[in-house]
Amino acid sequence: MKILCIDIGNTSIKKGTSLNNKIIKIDHLNYSKDQLSKIYTFLKKDLDDLDMICICSVVPEIDKFISKKFKKHSDKISFIKKIKLKKFLDPSVNMKQLGTDRLINVLAVSKLFSKINNFIIIDSGTATTIDLVINKKYFGGIILPGVKTSYTNLIDLASGIKEIKFQQSKKIIGKDTKGALLAGYNTGYKLLIEAYIQLLQNKYHNKFKVIFTGGYASNTLNKQSKFTYKEDITLLGISYYSSLYL
Repeated sequence: MKILCIDIGNTSIKKGTSLNNKIIKIDHLNYSKDQLSKIYTFLKKDLDDLDMICICSVVPEIDKFISKKFKKHSDKISFIKKIKLKKFLDPSVNMKQLGTDRLINVLAVSKLFSKINNFIIIDSGTATTIDLVINKKYFGGIILPGVKTSYTNLIDLASGIKEIKFQQSKKIIGKDTKGALLAGYNTGYKLLIEAYIQLLQNKYHNKFKVIFTGGYASNTLNKQSKFTYKEDITLLGISYYSSLYL
């Protein structure tokens, strides 16, 4: 069975075709909520060629748009239900206030690394989330501004740096405004994430398997890193969900 897995975030949508729980043909769309026609065009070509569409979304407005616009394909479309993922949630966590994508990520790493029980998952996108998984259950997490989101907001507010484009840098200090800015948003952001990882390991007296995913993970993870990078964990989790629950 060929399944289209769709991950709807606040500023972007990813889709990938799942075949035997392997993701192929990944595509990506940046969008804003006043550009719904772009979403329709992005998705419509897949509807006739695939057996099922499984959607993980954190944007209710987009869910309603998809349900209405693709009503004649409603028998193919399934939105992930958090209640079905309850076994991946520690009882202390408020499920109502937790994004579906974060539980889907727990499902994905639990299947990918079946012999490991404890994880720290860093998902770097519009926001950067750091999630703690203990005994294969979501235990809690942190939400930070995404590196690109934070950078863009600063540029918009500070008139003296509007022309400085975001780019990678390995410098720890800058000799001018551009160098200082890029040092902060590259090295500084890496140090922030690594310090949080260390804090969690010390607090919970555990060596967690640390997994990075998401579109901006390369900004906080270097090639020599001791951590694991897995592209598109969420899409893979959607694929696992569809094979388990649909």
